[in-house]
Amino acid sequence: MARYKVIPTKTNLMRLKRDISFAREGYELLEQKRQILVVELMGLIDKAADAQETVEKALAEAYDVLQKSILSMGRQRVAQVAPAVNIDTDLTLSMRRIMGVNIPKVDVEIKDKAPYYSLGDTSFWVDEAVTQFKGVLHNLGALAELRISLMRLAQEVQKTMRRVNALDKIAIPDYQESIKYIEDTLEENERETFATLKIIKERLKQRKG
Repeated sequence: MARYKVIPTKTNLMRLKRDISFAREGYELLEQKRQILVVELMGLIDKAADAQETVEKALAEAYDVLQKSILSMGRQRVAQVAPAVNIDTDLTLSMRRIMGVNIPKVDVEIKDKAPYYSLGDTSFWVDEAVTQFKGVLHNLGALAELRISLMRLAQEVQKTMRRVNALDKIAIPDYQESIKYIEDTLEENERETFATLKIIKERLKQRKG
C-alpha cells in the first residue's frame, strides 16, 4: 500500500515523480556536503590534538620556569613582584564559513607594558616565566579556535547525516512505493477498461448478428 495517501491519477503520478527527482537531487547534494564536512573534520581533529599537546607542553614549561624563579628569589619576593607585571590581552573574533557552518577565527593580541620592575632586583627566571606564560596565552587562543570549530563541524555532520538518512531510508522509499502503487492501480484500471470494452464490442457484434 502507498505510504503517501494519494489518489491514483496520472496527475499525481507525474507530481510524485517530480518530487522524487527533487528528493534524489537533495540526497546527492547533502551527501556531497557530508563528505566535505567529514574531510574538514578529520583535518581539524589532527590539528586540535597537536594544539592540545602544544598547550600542555607550554604550560608544563612555564610552570617549571616559575618554580625556578621561586627557588631563585623565594616565594614571597615573587609574590611581591607579580602585581607589577602589566599585560593587557585582547581577543578578536572573526568568522569564516565552511559549507554554511560558521567557523571562528581567534586572534590573541598581547599589549606588553614592560619593564614591570627593576631588572637588577629580579632573577632571570622571572622574566623567562613572563615570556613563557605569554606564549601560553597565544597557544590557548589557537586551541580554543580549533575546539569550537570541531564542535560546530561535528554538529553539522550529525545534522547532515540525519537528513541524508531520512531521504535515503524514508522519503525516497516512500515516494517509490507510492509511485508503484499508482502505476499498478492505473495499469489495473487500464486492463479492466480494456476488458470491459472488449465485452461491449463482443455484445454489439452478437446483436448485429
